[in-house]
Amino acid sequence: MAWQPPELEIVGNNDPNVSPYLKAWIIQENTCVCGVIGEGTSQDVMANWNSPFEEDSLGGRFEKIGGILQYATGRTSKGKLSSQQIWEGNRPHTFSIVLKFYAIADAQKEVLAPIKALERMIAPQVNNVAPGGRIPYPVDINIGRIALYEMCALTEMSVPLDKGKTKDGYLVRSEVQLQVETLSMLNRTDIDKTYG
Repeated sequence: MAWQPPELEIVGNNDPNVSPYLKAWIIQENTCVCGVIGEGTSQDVMANWNSPFEEDSLGGRFEKIGGILQYATGRTSKGKLSSQQIWEGNRPHTFSIVLKFYAIADAQKEVLAPIKALERMIAPQVNNVAPGGRIPYPVDINIGRIALYEMCALTEMSVPLDKGKTKDGYLVRSEVQLQVETLSMLNRTDIDKTYG
């Protein structure tokens, strides 16, 4: 079944003239922010591979002797095994998301409200003096109804404040840059359900 927007109050750019495949939704608890996907939005997947035996060889144990032998004979004490790559885990999926907000009728609701909601999503709620409190809640993301990821960490947010404003001081438009990561790496069996 195709993904449907949540039954929540959606703040941001919910312009009906823009295709849902060109929008992204960031959801945390009962808050949903919708924006138009901006240029530069991307997904990064990284597997950590390493060559732990790279320096291991007979000549490597006696570095100077190995170097002299290689110079004199034109032969090496290294073998193919020394270049063997070993998997050391995958990084969580990482997303650079650019969300475009612009005012159609109300700059406060369509630009300021989603920026404020995203800033609240990234913030914790810790005690003023005594240790303790609440870490930021995870977010669910939907990028163009195709990239669907639950339980993500919103790790970075950048908002330009130098754009045009209304007479009340509200931004008329803004491109918000977000960094989002899944809370853990994904298994092969997790991948299919992330596509809408």
